Amino acid sequence: MAQGRSNDEDPLTLAMAPPADETLEQRLVREAAEAEAKRISDEIDEQIRKEREQLRRQRKPVKLLLLGESSFVPLEMHEVEIWL
Repeated sequence: MAQGRSNDEDPLTLAMAPPADETLEQRLVREAAEAEAKRISDEIDEQIRKEREQLRRQRKPVKLLLLGESSFVPLEMHEVEIWL
């Protein structure tokens, strides 16, 4: 059975928690910065979603494998030169 940690012991939660002596002004500045960071993150996520959708909708190139001699030219091509 795995041992669980309480939120008080979680290092990430402790690192992200506001300081205990935070003033109202500091809290407002911190919350505004967090809101701006969230807005930017959401914009990036939306841009990534749009790019993925665009790539999904683009047609894939068709790959064609040509076999045989590379110097092969049909007889009709040679006759065109004679007609000119």
